[in-house]
Amino acid sequence: MNYTGLYNPFKLNRPLSDDDIKYQLRQDFSGLGASGAVALDDTVVIKMNSTYLELVDKYYSNRGMFEFFTIVMFSSFFLTPVSVICLLFSNPMSRPDDLIELFLLIIAIILPLIMARWFLGFLRKSFFTWTHYPVRLNRKTQMVHIFKVGGTILSVPWNDVFFTRGRAGYGSMPEWSIDGHILADDGKTVIDTFSLGFSSTRRELVKNWAFVRSYMEVDDCLEDLADIIVLCPPVAEKRENYLFGLQYMMRIESRIMWFITALMFPLHLLGSITRFVVMRTCKIPRWSEEVEADCVVDANDPINVSAANNPRHIWRYMLANQPLDEYNALYDRQINAVERLRAKVQAAKNQRAE
Repeated sequence: MNYTGLYNPFKLNRPLSDDDIKYQLRQDFSGLGASGAVALDDTVVIKMNSTYLELVDKYYSNRGMFEFFTIVMFSSFFLTPVSVICLLFSNPMSRPDDLIELFLLIIAIILPLIMARWFLGFLRKSFFTWTHYPVRLNRKTQMVHIFKVGGTILSVPWNDVFFTRGRAGYGSMPEWSIDGHILADDGKTVIDTFSLGFSSTRRELVKNWAFVRSYMEVDDCLEDLADIIVLCPPVAEKRENYLFGLQYMMRIESRIMWFITALMFPLHLLGSITRFVVMRTCKIPRWSEEVEADCVVDANDPINVSAANNPRHIWRYMLANQPLDEYNALYDRQINAVERLRAKVQAAKNQRAE
């Protein structure tokens, strides 16, 4: 999972890197991702209407599981020196006899406490913060509104953002995200950065970017995008409930993964309990009056995608257990929408090239 920006801050006040430029995602239809609009539903859309598209953050997906392992590590390191100290007071025979034993004893107490402090830093950025950090893209005013990790709100014109693919890790399978850089007046220095709600492979993100760019740049595409979205996290102005959190953590795309899901269920269960506690300690993000004024939705807007439109049996969709006829109908709906969208993107691309 790409946690850059949450547990480790973005690198700011720096020039654009070679990778930033190499993997740039352009708002127009040139460069990476220009060859078609394969838009995927990645269960990150909170709301979509004719005015704005609102997404969860890239950290939302794995809330709970990371915190569970962090609590385990923190408890292990914290309890180690506590146990040593208790042993010293309860058993005089265990006390050090020389300077070497005293030195080793001090190390055995201090090092675990340092590690416990390190893991505590992660927990402080998860508990008692916000349930999620949404990004709202306004199609009509061409503005991007970002609810930042610190709780502040940043608003910037869509075309002023330098979008690129950011990498977390340098192994054989690094995790990538769609990062938006805010540049200084020189057009080269990064002064702020945010991420859209996608974390995936480098190639897959191009498809996710196609979805966002189509919403902001392509005329007459909203119905097609609406047909692609299947499930929206129910976090608009409220907290998700426990059952949704568990199902969201267990979601799969194919029945082939049922066996792995069954093996992972104990971990998912523990992670879902932690996720529930995390969400209950966190505040619900609220947009400012200025953002709400910029994002007024028409009362008779025909496009109204939200959690209210989620499948009736969410668990069937999450566990790839839909009846065959229902699955085929959904698949045909999405494929047809993507094909229509491809044609509209190509038309928009040709029009701008003239």
